[in-house]
Amino acid sequence: MVIVDVVNSGKMREEWDLFLNESENASFASLFDWKTIYEDVFGFKTFYLLIREDEKIRGVLPLVHIKSPLIGRGSFLVSTPYLTQSGLCSNGNQFDTFPLINRLKELMEDCRAKYVEIRQVVPYPSDLFFTRKDNFTFYLNLSSGVDGLWNSFSPKVRNQIRKAQKSGIEVITGNDRRFINDFYKVFSKRMKELSFPAYPMSYIETIIKNFNKNSRIILALYKGEIIGGMLLISFKDILSVPYAATLIEYNSLCANDLIYWEAIQQGSKEGFSFFDMGRSQKGRGTYHFKEKWGAAPVQLYYQYLFAEGEKADKENLFNLEGSPLFNIYSFVWRNLPTPVANLFGRYLVKQLYTA
Repeated sequence: MVIVDVVNSGKMREEWDLFLNESENASFASLFDWKTIYEDVFGFKTFYLLIREDEKIRGVLPLVHIKSPLIGRGSFLVSTPYLTQSGLCSNGNQFDTFPLINRLKELMEDCRAKYVEIRQVVPYPSDLFFTRKDNFTFYLNLSSGVDGLWNSFSPKVRNQIRKAQKSGIEVITGNDRRFINDFYKVFSKRMKELSFPAYPMSYIETIIKNFNKNSRIILALYKGEIIGGMLLISFKDILSVPYAATLIEYNSLCANDLIYWEAIQQGSKEGFSFFDMGRSQKGRGTYHFKEKWGAAPVQLYYQYLFAEGEKADKENLFNLEGSPLFNIYSFVWRNLPTPVANLFGRYLVKQLYTA
């Protein structure tokens, strides 16, 4: 018999994470420590679902409840907000899916949620889900070593890295208070330019605190000024970059290329099998940027289980950028002073959940 329980106690952390460590398609975003991060930093209510059959774990599914009067009718369950993928991790186990579907429907009713959104590499096998396939993550195989990777790059990529080096850009790595502060200054400014409210600094702080030895920040310095940075998290044999940013006024120096090359070198030297470069949509600039390194696009499945009676235009429901109101908001937000945007952003971002 399949039983789906909501896990609230930290006592389950070890058992939960052990299952993920033994799973092929597990993501760092599904680790139990994110539960604490979402609760402590944003005050979100979480529902970490543990699926058992015959007293054995068959799967895990972390969910976070987002309340947003700004989007639709303002209540969603997401696995997981602000990150590319987590979703249902079952490690290939086959089990009766009806108990899980029923549990999701119960949670939607209890939370008055519009839908459940699950972000994953392996799609959930059910016709009940509406599936979007416009997102990809990029995996760069690191097995050929630093020299092999360098030789595999196109002349253009190698020249851009050399240009950054010759310009005098320095890259340093750490995860102490200085690195957090410097990264956040660049990150929050770039987020504003992209019309997205920056996460509060406490979010970056808590990620570093919870993942400690498995987290690091790479900074790029030019003439003593921080012009770019990248947050990295390691899990199993994958080094992942959930967040990165460079100041656009220094784009001509190719600082972004040097930061990525530094991360690739570190991952290869430390024995990681893959470098996960994060989510992009086909046709976007970030998609082509990651593709040029020789990274392989991996399809992400964003799947939605809608509440009973929900008759939304599912095809257009997620096209916020196509809204006329978004263009007005974008213009205003980009022109706010960064400190003001950060002040309001810490409240506004809690009502959003995009990666």
